[in-house]
Amino acid sequence: MPSDVRVTIVGGGIGGLALANMFEKANISYIILERATKIKALGSSLGLDATSLPVMEQLGLLEDFYKASNPVRYFNFYNEEVKSIGRIDFSDLEEIGGYPAIILDRPAFYNILLKNLPKQKILYNKRVLSITQDEEGVTARCADGSAYLSDIVVGADGAYSAVRQNMYKSLKQKGKLSVSDDKPLGYNQHCLVGVSEPVDPEKYPVVKNGFADFEIVIPKSDPFYAIYMPLPNNRISWAVIQNVPRGDALNGEGFRFSEWGPEATMEMANFVRNQPNPFGGTLGDIIDVSPMISKIMLEEKYFEVWYEDRVVLLGDACHKVVPSAGLGANLAILEGIHLCNLLVDMPSVTQKNITKVFEEYHAQRSTIARDALAKSRQFGKVMGDRGPVSQFIRKLFFNHMPTWMARSANVQRVQYRPQLHFLPQIPNRGSVKGRPQAPRLDVKSYKKN
Repeated sequence: MPSDVRVTIVGGGIGGLALANMFEKANISYIILERATKIKALGSSLGLDATSLPVMEQLGLLEDFYKASNPVRYFNFYNEEVKSIGRIDFSDLEEIGGYPAIILDRPAFYNILLKNLPKQKILYNKRVLSITQDEEGVTARCADGSAYLSDIVVGADGAYSAVRQNMYKSLKQKGKLSVSDDKPLGYNQHCLVGVSEPVDPEKYPVVKNGFADFEIVIPKSDPFYAIYMPLPNNRISWAVIQNVPRGDALNGEGFRFSEWGPEATMEMANFVRNQPNPFGGTLGDIIDVSPMISKIMLEEKYFEVWYEDRVVLLGDACHKVVPSAGLGANLAILEGIHLCNLLVDMPSVTQKNITKVFEEYHAQRSTIARDALAKSRQFGKVMGDRGPVSQFIRKLFFNHMPTWMARSANVQRVQYRPQLHFLPQIPNRGSVKGRPQAPRLDVKSYKKN
């Protein structure tokens, strides 16, 4: 294990914090540079399943996640009159993979990941402006004039990653940036999200059942759909996803509207507030008891290049998926597992060895990430597209999918359950054995100097 390797993680989001927890167990030296003055838990809720929960058990965090979450059994779908139009069954995920699919709010998710991290290793108000590399290592320079030298920089700083922008600038100057990677992020959906205060369980009995089944309302003609999920402590997580007309969609990393001001937020809230909700009353009733509402844009893109020299990307920085299929957090955590395992096996800190680690990391994860983006896009189209053809597809998808096909999809979703190989292994608990984990690299294949 290369105890002398030094890593700078840029970004204190899910991917960066999860990786830091893994580094703690691996005794890998690291710091986190976070541009905000504190960790901001924007959005409503996040999901985990059997692909990522085994490593949370290895890290000693599984019970914390269970206590803060509700399990998911079904996606229930309704029309604008809140009449059922079908269901997708996820109730066998726990039996298949040994862990339930769970939903929890973002602040709880962040607090769990922060629980075991030394406070002095997370540096706030650190906006990275440039990254330079030389024989001594890689230096991240921040807007406040500070600079941090390490052996590796991990860009876990989201869809508008400053690390990626610096890396791609370098590649472009060398004539090595692909046409695809040079194109800006595209997005075609707005999203309004929030979590309610504790509601009256007599008015909303659904919060008493202990499940976070997705209740999804898809109006016939309005260009949005609404998602509701009961959370612990009698709260309701909700999201409204609205399609943006093709001609109105913004493009370019100069338009960094990851969150908009209160006027834009309330404008969208007023547009959807009269939509009936499946628990009784309207969406506006739940909006009115939600203390924090965010309006965000849902970007989508797969980036081809994930690393250069001593710099590597992780999570949304290298593949931004829309949240329709609930894959984003799982993807970032799985990438952290692979990257950490490879760094643990690296016998010495040399550029050749670092390149070998990054090559293998990209080989193990890039195809999976590309497939996940395609699945998220497909699922989003099923819910978001309008017109008679889309209605017909939804009817088939929600009501006439054979049981064997639904189970096969669930098996495929959670069959790959990698773990940190340097920690005690969690035994398989599911009825379906997990796929073999990527083999460890033979240390003899590394260069000693």
